[in-house]
Amino acid sequence: MAKIQQKFNVRHPRAVVWDTMQDIPLVVSCVPGASLDGPVVEDKAKGRVTVKLGPVKADFGGEATIAMDPSAFAGKIAGVGMDKSHASRAKGDVTYHLESPSPDVTTVVVEVEYTLSGSLAQVARGGIVEAVAEQICMDFAANLEAEIQANAEAAAPVAASAEGEPAEPAVERPVARRAQSSELNMVQIIWRMLRRKLGRMFGRA
Repeated sequence: MAKIQQKFNVRHPRAVVWDTMQDIPLVVSCVPGASLDGPVVEDKAKGRVTVKLGPVKADFGGEATIAMDPSAFAGKIAGVGMDKSHASRAKGDVTYHLESPSPDVTTVVVEVEYTLSGSLAQVARGGIVEAVAEQICMDFAANLEAEIQANAEAAAPVAASAEGEPAEPAVERPVARRAQSSELNMVQIIWRMLRRKLGRMFGRA
């Protein structure tokens, strides 16, 4: 299996980030191009991931099994999927854990092991999978942080009322600003691929 490692920061306490990540539908909605086909049943979820990379559009439908370890702030997602239009199949395991470098910052460390077969395997070469994964992680982090912030702002009037302070008029939940798109930024992806190659070249020098 090929392996990808990524990490990103979320500017909220680890306990808050962990609690938010228990909401599987919300987490899926934060992943660009991802959607559920129904409710999560007994730690199993059916859904699809659609990614458009320039002229190539991948649309994988499949199933994932979710396992979480609250004591370690860690989890694992094992999934399989198929893109019928490209006769391609993907299988992967995603493991992650949450670190707390400071009280108000959480570092999410992600490791992905995957196999990709079929015609899309010919496209996903030359570091493009790593660059796409990096872009997805950046968008996911921004979306997750926006959701947590929106929830915190919506809960603030309720907390003030519970403490005996005058409650503010009810307001609608703030709309989280998302980086939601199934078409990834080609310029950013190409730049990341080039930067990675240059780093390897100079690293060998």
